[in-house]
Amino acid sequence: MRFDLTDLRLFLNIQKAGSITGGAAASSLTVQAASERIRGMEDELGVPLLLRSKAGVSLTDAGFSLAHHAHIILRQVEHMRSELHQYSK
Repeated sequence: MRFDLTDLRLFLNIQKAGSITGGAAASSLTVQAASERIRGMEDELGVPLLLRSKAGVSLTDAGFSLAHHAHIILRQVEHMRSELHQYSK
């Protein structure tokens, strides 16, 4: 699996916004770049993560699982940065 932190943050921003457009804006990405990243994640996993409609997007069961793990990973990365920041003082 080849996801980076940008992918995970984007995915959570899309979940929060309820749309790829809103998630892309919150992630400082173009809609095209955001869509490509999400499609890449879905291709890599072999499952859809989002249900797309004219009203926006909602998460599939796999999407909810990814969101759960993304929250954990991003919290851990923030904890690591905070802990390592002590050494720069």
